[in-house]
Amino acid sequence: MSTQKPPKERVEFALRREQFEEAFRVVYQEYLRKGYCSPNPLGIRTSIFNALPEVVTFCFWRQDKLLATASLIPDSEMGLPLEQVYPKEIEALRKQGRKLCEVSLLALNSNEISKGILPLYFAERLRALYHLFKPIFWYARNTIAYTDLCIAFNPVHKPLYTSLHFEQFGEERVYESVNGNPSIAMRLNFDDIEQRGKKTPGLFKLFLGTSLQVKRITEVFRWNAQDFSYFFSEHSDVLKKATAEQIDYLSRLYPEIPVKQMAQEGRPQSSHGQTSLGKCA
Repeated sequence: MSTQKPPKERVEFALRREQFEEAFRVVYQEYLRKGYCSPNPLGIRTSIFNALPEVVTFCFWRQDKLLATASLIPDSEMGLPLEQVYPKEIEALRKQGRKLCEVSLLALNSNEISKGILPLYFAERLRALYHLFKPIFWYARNTIAYTDLCIAFNPVHKPLYTSLHFEQFGEERVYESVNGNPSIAMRLNFDDIEQRGKKTPGLFKLFLGTSLQVKRITEVFRWNAQDFSYFFSEHSDVLKKATAEQIDYLSRLYPEIPVKQMAQEGRPQSSHGQTSLGKCA
């Protein structure tokens, strides 16, 4: 019986523990390298939002090597991560009837992307980002039918997102959850993306020229109690730092998982078995 090998390069949902662990490890590695977080012996970075059933962690693989990852977070009762910095701006968009989602925990794996001549290095990073963003665009726009894709990032990256037709809606501010680094907020309005995309035919063809059929994450994945505890209690302080309202919301979403008990009893463990609360978790 022959076994079919996966494509050399592919973008997939993280569905298994080892895939999530690699994605969260790469996020930690890259955030630490850029000064967006402090050293953490647990070696992963995740968030309370990743515990939500509608959140998707996208992974761009080259064979068994992870090149890039990002989490797509639809708006919910818990809100969006960037609301801690841009609450009025997000609320104003909601009042306009916009359906918002956010790209979060975006990281390109510097250890796997080709190094050498600097222009080639940057070209490879851009290529990895484009490969990752196409299914994110399609999922947000077509699969879950949201109207706006939001993102907060360091202002030095603004030209890149402007080239992808993102528009700024939040001024430069300090983002405490990334070690007080500066950020701006931008969004991609899907209502007129095709019209604006035609002004840049290459990007239009890349992102919209070929249709994708992407299943909703809830059709193929739901956290089980073991993995939920592993990532959000045992190997991070996510539940420990969560508000009572967040714990109550997660308990309603996962009646089969003892979320409140995990929040009360959980103590994240380092790889050596010692209790450790890192600022990056």
